[in-house]
Amino acid sequence: MKPLANLALIVVSLPMTALACPTGMVYDGNGCSPPYEYTGWDMLRDQRAAIDAIGSDRDTRSYPTYSPEKLAEFARIEKEKRAAEEKEREQLAKGLWHVDSTATPEGKLCAATFAKYTSGKDNSEGGLVTIMGFQQPKNEAWLIFQGAGLPKPRNVKKIKIALQQDDEPIQTVEVFNYKKTRDFGAVTFAVPSLKAAVDGMRDSQRFKLLLGGKTVMAIQWTGGAKPIDELGACGK
Repeated sequence: MKPLANLALIVVSLPMTALACPTGMVYDGNGCSPPYEYTGWDMLRDQRAAIDAIGSDRDTRSYPTYSPEKLAEFARIEKEKRAAEEKEREQLAKGLWHVDSTATPEGKLCAATFAKYTSGKDNSEGGLVTIMGFQQPKNEAWLIFQGAGLPKPRNVKKIKIALQQDDEPIQTVEVFNYKKTRDFGAVTFAVPSLKAAVDGMRDSQRFKLLLGGKTVMAIQWTGGAKPIDELGACGK
């Protein structure tokens, strides 16, 4: 299969303004997003919302004393919250896949996101990779990296970034760069189509992004076979 790194070289070349985004994406006041909401953060947002919801019905008023039953309930809630947080940390350390689709007037928008986080001191290890595009015959599709080590400009801009996939030669390409959240920057590559992106995916792939010779993001996904099949089926 043709590597995604090669597909990423095919970037849409258009006149650039401060608020320009890749073709087919829109500026949402913070960064670039598809015209119909899917950010790749939905998976993590829902997980953390579930964690926060544990014990949300807990009585927060202050009492002089608590009954043994109430103290036991508080201990149970706290234990469940710690267990859920630890499970999430373990899942994110191993890596999580999420495949989703959204029906739009322009056709079905399909996305597969891989998230993985580690305790790298320079914030370069881990992050999110999203492969997103419309169902055939519409050809708009994107390869999006989000990471704590990526630049977080106030406005969307084009930058030149070096990309290496697995052990292949490093290739320097021009990409769209923007701030996704307070802590995460993002870079977006335009690819010819969702089918082309899927054809370039492998069960295990490692990506490294470099600026000025310094690694600003490195991530490796594993277990990609099933998500690849699901994304390909979605795009047909």
